[in-house]
Amino acid sequence: MKRLLAIMAVVTCLILGEGASLVHAGPVMGGGSDSEAALKDRPDTKPVKCVGLINMSNGIVLPKGKVTASIKYRYVHKDSLYDGSEEKHGNYGGKYDRVNQGLQFTAKAGLFEDFEARVMVPFWDKELKRKAGNPPTSTGTDSVSGLGDVVVMGRYALMSQRKGDWMSVALGAGIKLPTGDPDHENDFPFSNAHKYIGPGGQLGTGSWDPKIELGATKFVDRSRFDMHFMYTIPGDGAHGSRKGKQFKYNFGYGYALNKYFDLELELNGVEQERHRYDNEIAKSTGGHTIYITPGIHWKMAEKCHLSLGVPVVVYRDLNGYSADPDRNSRYGLGEDFQVVTRLAFSF
Repeated sequence: MKRLLAIMAVVTCLILGEGASLVHAGPVMGGGSDSEAALKDRPDTKPVKCVGLINMSNGIVLPKGKVTASIKYRYVHKDSLYDGSEEKHGNYGGKYDRVNQGLQFTAKAGLFEDFEARVMVPFWDKELKRKAGNPPTSTGTDSVSGLGDVVVMGRYALMSQRKGDWMSVALGAGIKLPTGDPDHENDFPFSNAHKYIGPGGQLGTGSWDPKIELGATKFVDRSRFDMHFMYTIPGDGAHGSRKGKQFKYNFGYGYALNKYFDLELELNGVEQERHRYDNEIAKSTGGHTIYITPGIHWKMAEKCHLSLGVPVVVYRDLNGYSADPDRNSRYGLGEDFQVVTRLAFSF
C-alpha cells in the first residue's frame, strides 16, 4: 500500500506539472494577458471555475481580509464486521451497529499576506448497538450527542497560482482541543469490564492532538486538481485512553460544467492506528480504508454553493481478532458508503 501511495503522488505531480504549460492558454488563475485580466473584473465575463471539493481540503490560502464559512453534514452507518477485508457473519459479543452523524461549522480568514487561520467546530450524534451474553443478544442502543473537539489550524502559502506561480501549495499546522465530553459511561453489563465507553464513542477524547497538513491545487481552464495530506498525533486522553495516530491522504479532480454546476471525483484514504482503552490496546480498532467520492456542486449564487458527495468504500483492511469460543471474537466495524453535504459562503 505504501508503494501505491508513492505511485499516486508521483502521477498526481506529473499531471499537475503537465498542466503548467497550459497556464497561459486561457483565462485561468495566474495567467492570461492584460486584456483577459480586465475581463475578469466584469461579472458577466468571469472565467467559470470549479469550487473546492467536498470531502478533502486543498492548497489554496485565502487572500488577506477574505473570509469564508461552511456547514458540513456527514452521515456514517457502520453495520458490518471485518477481519482485515473479510466480512464476518457470526454471532459475536460487543459492537455490531453504529450510526454517526456529524455537523461541522468551519470558518476561514486570511489574516496576513499568505497566511490564513481556520476553526472547525463539530457537533455529534452517535448511536452504538452492542451484544452481550451467551448466546450474545442485543442490549439496546447507547447514544451521545453534543459538542465535539474543536480544531484550530493555520497555514502558509508556499506557492500561489493567484500570484503567478504555476500551482498553489500550502503548509499548515494546528491542534485539536479537548472541548468534547469524554466521560460517557457504559451501561450494564459492559460496565463490568469498562466504566467508560471507548474513545471512538465519546464526544471528545480529552486530549490535545497536534496536526500537520500539506495541500496543493492546480487550476487548468475549467478543471482543478487537488491533493491534501493530514497527519494527527494524539495525546493522552481521559480514563487511560489514547486514540491511534491517523494519516489521511486525498487526491481529487473537479470540472466546472457551467457557472451553475460542477462535477468532482476524489480518492480519500484513512490509515488509523489502534486506540488505547483503559491503558490497553483495543485490538479491534483502527485499520486502513480507501473511498472513491463522486460529487456535485450547485453554485446557487456567486458567493454561495451547495455540494453533495457520496464516499464509497473500495478497499478496507480493518483490525480484529478471533477467539475461542467464537462469540468472544472482536472485529472491526465498517461501512459501505457515507453521505456528505456542504453549504458554503464567502464574504
